[in-house]
Amino acid sequence: MKLILALPAVGLLFSGLTFLPKSPAISNTATPQAVEVLDSEIWANKSECFKNETFELHFAMPHATTLGVVDPDGKFFYLVFPAACTIGNLVPLMSSEDFEHCSTITINPATLKADPYTYGVIENQPVFTKSGVYRFMLGDNLHVDDEAALNIVSVRYKRKNRPVPVMVMN
Repeated sequence: MKLILALPAVGLLFSGLTFLPKSPAISNTATPQAVEVLDSEIWANKSECFKNETFELHFAMPHATTLGVVDPDGKFFYLVFPAACTIGNLVPLMSSEDFEHCSTITINPATLKADPYTYGVIENQPVFTKSGVYRFMLGDNLHVDDEAALNIVSVRYKRKNRPVPVMVMN
């Protein structure tokens, strides 16, 4: 049974290794961390996030009803799913029904817990457990063979404090 549940997540991992996402256009009018992705249903306000920082995911309206994330090891987590699908203490960040009307979600890596989509686990687990690239996937069905059917944005997380800029005095 675990194998059946793991296959979609493994498929997304391997398809991600061969899929080259659209290149984001960097906005010069915002902060250096701001990223604007054109022609996408999902984008992030930062391409990189450090420990004790937050970032925002933005969604074009209308958008799909399910949101998931894959960690650097390829482990899949459900963030947003229908309220009727809650089991035990596996609760969504918000229900699909509420998410349909949402254009922005603030993600706090220090506190974010989600459904790890693992057989026998009935409690949300921490998502951001290590440094690396986290891929957020938006779609009505996240269990697809062709990743091109999903809208994806990546955020590089660094599990350390942001370096303090050094001021050079002349």
